[in-house]
Amino acid sequence: MGKIKTYNIDTNVTGSDLVIGTDADDSNKTKNYTIDSIAAYGASSVAKQGESGYSHTGAFADKPTSNNYVWQSGAGISYSQADADGGLYKVFSLSKAVHLAVDNPYWSTPTPSGKTGVGLFEGANLPDGVNTLFDYDFDYDTAYPASSGTGYEGSTGRIDLSDCVYGDQLRVRFDFNIIPQIANTTVEPALWYSNRNDSNDITFTFPLTTQPIFFGSGTVGNTYLNRVEISAWITSSEDVNSLSLPAIKSDNPVIIQPLGLLTTIIR
Repeated sequence: MGKIKTYNIDTNVTGSDLVIGTDADDSNKTKNYTIDSIAAYGASSVAKQGESGYSHTGAFADKPTSNNYVWQSGAGISYSQADADGGLYKVFSLSKAVHLAVDNPYWSTPTPSGKTGVGLFEGANLPDGVNTLFDYDFDYDTAYPASSGTGYEGSTGRIDLSDCVYGDQLRVRFDFNIIPQIANTTVEPALWYSNRNDSNDITFTFPLTTQPIFFGSGTVGNTYLNRVEISAWITSSEDVNSLSLPAIKSDNPVIIQPLGLLTTIIR
């Protein structure tokens, strides 16, 4: 949250009158201000509290280390016939080690902060008051060792909404390649999303889906880039404390190459 300063000034002045005042929180600073400039500073600080922002990561846990974390032609994560028969939403983990390897800024101006654990932009474009939108260390099997059927078994990482506030909108762009194995295949991208109460108990789990993608005749073995957007409202403490990872469901076997997540908070 932006800090709003207070000032010790002569209140018998108005508008653009020049005043000499001191910051109330630092009596050693004496500066020239106008009433208008002080009002403008306060207004901009209040406005900053409503700033939207975003973060990006390419830290999917299954990216190949043998090829410098770049998917080779035809390689990827298999969504099997058994997965299709079971109507499974397969979730895709995030990894701290992959984050450190791939989320490296490719620009020099402005100078990157060097901060890790917050995605590609190193925290530069996060919403006001939000420290990170990704938690690379979360381990579902450690958090819920006695549970079954959560859909996260064996997974790590999550989209972290713990610094968000009620009324924020979550918008996730999930970038991935699909390689169909059978013609006439429908793929349903989603966020596998779980609300949690203040005791971290999962209260409800469901897929936040977007428009299905159809791959018809002539698509088998080809690689198709998809960049789908999925959105949700943050309206309660259970949303702020939620768990979520990107996922897909398919009615036939496919190979998927997860590439990146652009996660935006809109205010």
